[in-house]
Amino acid sequence: MASSSSSSIGHRRPRLADEQEQTPPAQVPRRQGKAEEEEEETRDWTELPVDALLAVFGKLDGVDILMGAGHVCRPWRRATREEPELWRRVHMRRRARLAYDVDIEAAARTAVRRSAGRCEALLAEDYDGAPMGYDDDFFLFLADAAPMLKSLRLISCNKVFPQMINQTIRKFPLLEELELSLYHRGSIDDCLIGISEACPLLTCLRLNHDRFYYLRMPFMGGWCKCKSTEVARMRRLRSLQLFGNSIRNEELSAILDGCRQLESLDIRHCLKVRMNDEMRARFARVKTVRLPEDSMEDYELPYGSPINDFIYYSGVMYPD
Repeated sequence: MASSSSSSIGHRRPRLADEQEQTPPAQVPRRQGKAEEEEEETRDWTELPVDALLAVFGKLDGVDILMGAGHVCRPWRRATREEPELWRRVHMRRRARLAYDVDIEAAARTAVRRSAGRCEALLAEDYDGAPMGYDDDFFLFLADAAPMLKSLRLISCNKVFPQMINQTIRKFPLLEELELSLYHRGSIDDCLIGISEACPLLTCLRLNHDRFYYLRMPFMGGWCKCKSTEVARMRRLRSLQLFGNSIRNEELSAILDGCRQLESLDIRHCLKVRMNDEMRARFARVKTVRLPEDSMEDYELPYGSPINDFIYYSGVMYPD
């Protein structure tokens, strides 16, 4: 996607709150009952203090603010446009019903731009079937617009090449949390090159696949020793999630030896890990360990049945 079209949204989508439009004051709902109706008539929702508005808006996803709350009335729109504090944490989750209605990349640009350089956390979730989404131009923009970023969670961002992801991540020396989940545009190894040195404050890392493939190749996100070496250099790492990876005992042992401060390890559906006395002894010093066969009840992302050979299992499971 060209950067010149990034700040606009296609004709089929609803209008972003950034666009100028005269909007009427918020309509006050009337309750049943005379006393309650009189009370509601005296309440002016447009006069809510800014602090109260920010507290409410802070509970919403970025898409909900840009396409909902920001359209209610002028004071609300002004709060969403002129309060950088509201955009310190930007959550742009791609819900299925928004896939063809919203240019989520343009919405994310608007949110990050409104943070005025104060954005500290970005969750960017794309949708493989959507015609518009995060691309290389967005990541070039992000590297310059969010220098204070501490948390970067990328889910299904498969329109972006791994070299661009790597180049962008290396621009955030304050980064403490990094997620690259459901990524299959290229090798995650290429995304991680030099990250341990460029982001020395990393404490949380998530590298999750959609399912386990016994024969997953490196260019499909398969595990290789260079990835273990890079993760093992993240000395401050406290939480590591590796769902559906093809990591083996040797690579996992290297990570445990390097990440001595690790407190949480999730290797569910990492079915090449063999539990033996040596691995149990290594896990003993980690406070919380989720093993390959453990329950998926609290897993947040969609996942598929493991593929242990060339037989394809079509069933896709979703957590409650």
